[in-house]
Amino acid sequence: MLLSNVSICSGFNSALHAGAGEGHPDLGGGSRRSTLTPTGNLVVAVCLGFIGTFGLVNNLLVLVLYCRYKILRSPINLLLINISVSDLLVCLLGTPFSFAASTQGRWLIGAKGCVWYGFANSLFGKLRSPFA
Repeated sequence: MLLSNVSICSGFNSALHAGAGEGHPDLGGGSRRSTLTPTGNLVVAVCLGFIGTFGLVNNLLVLVLYCRYKILRSPINLLLINISVSDLLVCLLGTPFSFAASTQGRWLIGAKGCVWYGFANSLFGKLRSPFA
């Protein structure tokens, strides 16, 4: 799943290094299309939609339960809250960009959006595993 979005987004970096703006929308060229078929993009979009929705609902549920029931407030559960918040942020700030790119078969938010996408997912992934 992620491989298709990485290849879509990485096309902008290669276009920047190729010079002359070919294939880069911000530099006057066209946008790079996905190497997947339309059916492949649809499958990836459905999977990302499911992951994003399922992750959002489950992580919100974990946070609500933690806040509502005082018996769940233990040091070990605080680590689980850290993971849940991190996953929630990925579901809110990372997955929608991948989902949109998969539905259209191309990266939609340009080179700066690609950098933001990579930064946000790397940051929240690192928050998820602070001991790695």
